[in-house]
Amino acid sequence: MSARGVLYVHSAQPALCPHIEWAVAGVLGVPVDLTWTPQPAAPNVVRAQAEWE
Repeated sequence: MSARGVLYVHSAQPALCPHIEWAVAGVLGVPVDLTWTPQPAAPNVVRAQAEWE
């Protein structure tokens, strides 16, 4: 059985990023290293997107 999906993190404080990656890795069963970029809609906040198959 195969699956595919997309995860959008629209807004997160930078201090939460490692915790979000850890939680996603626990669900997917593989290490996760998201690319965090500044969220233009909110200062001092980041966002990320991940796709998998």
